[in-house]
Amino acid sequence: MHPKMTLQQLRDLMAVVEHGGFRAAARALHVSQGGLTKSLARFEKEHGVSLIERHAKGVILTPQGEEFVRYARSVLFEANRTEEWLRRVREPRAPCVRLGVSIEPTLKFVPAVLADFRRVQPDVTLKLKQSVATELVAGVRDNRLEFAVTRIPLHFDASDMHVDVLIETESVVVGRSNHPLASATELSELVNCDWVILGEQDLPGAHDETIWELFQEQSLGAPRIAAVTDSLFGVLSMLIESDCLARLPRSVVRHPLAQGLLTALPLKRPVRRYSIALVHKASQQLTPEARTLAAMLASFARLTRST
Repeated sequence: MHPKMTLQQLRDLMAVVEHGGFRAAARALHVSQGGLTKSLARFEKEHGVSLIERHAKGVILTPQGEEFVRYARSVLFEANRTEEWLRRVREPRAPCVRLGVSIEPTLKFVPAVLADFRRVQPDVTLKLKQSVATELVAGVRDNRLEFAVTRIPLHFDASDMHVDVLIETESVVVGRSNHPLASATELSELVNCDWVILGEQDLPGAHDETIWELFQEQSLGAPRIAAVTDSLFGVLSMLIESDCLARLPRSVVRHPLAQGLLTALPLKRPVRRYSIALVHKASQQLTPEARTLAAMLASFARLTRST
């Protein structure tokens, strides 16, 4: 008989991955390091897989491990949600909605519907994750997020997703209002500028928010990347206080917090338009609270399109 996998084995594995090693994971789980090591080694042997490799600076996932962890995280999320439901039955607690948002929804959509949502669902807490599109989509797939309102990433595989396009929008090249090149009309004038990228620190240039694709389209070589951050506030601070440039949604420039401080450079070539969509797993129903919020966001988007 093939050995059965247990939730505890999955939790042991995820602890090692999330804490970067067996020692820290053992402390977090309040178990011995030796016992944890043997447990995962036995799991790998019993199932004929190689999930983790030890290195001087910690552990890394093998290709098999990378794939397996996605499933493990999803299973644990559902298991934790099931346990949370049982706890709520025994000890009722206020529900929450886990929502992922990229830049434009952070500035525009969520603030606009929050007050109405609170009137309808006063006991529901929103748990917001603001990040780049690829990370938000991964969060939905892994069940860390119930749904996301985000730009659609390039080469997006929507086969397992329900995608409701809300609006079409565009990104622009942004700098401080008194930037020495604020009147530039060609990207070639900006090749010696420093750029700030809003994206994942480990994958600079991998996202459509960045300036990389524009440089490649015009055969201008590689942009000079000064900083990569997943914080919108960090990007805005660097733009206002330096001569750095960034590629951001036009709505950032129009936001009251940035008016008079930032400007969109009048480049002649049109900057790529893209879609903002509401994304959730096709195989999984939203909670009633999440459905209410999603409907409000979609309704606000329709009103935005008609004005």
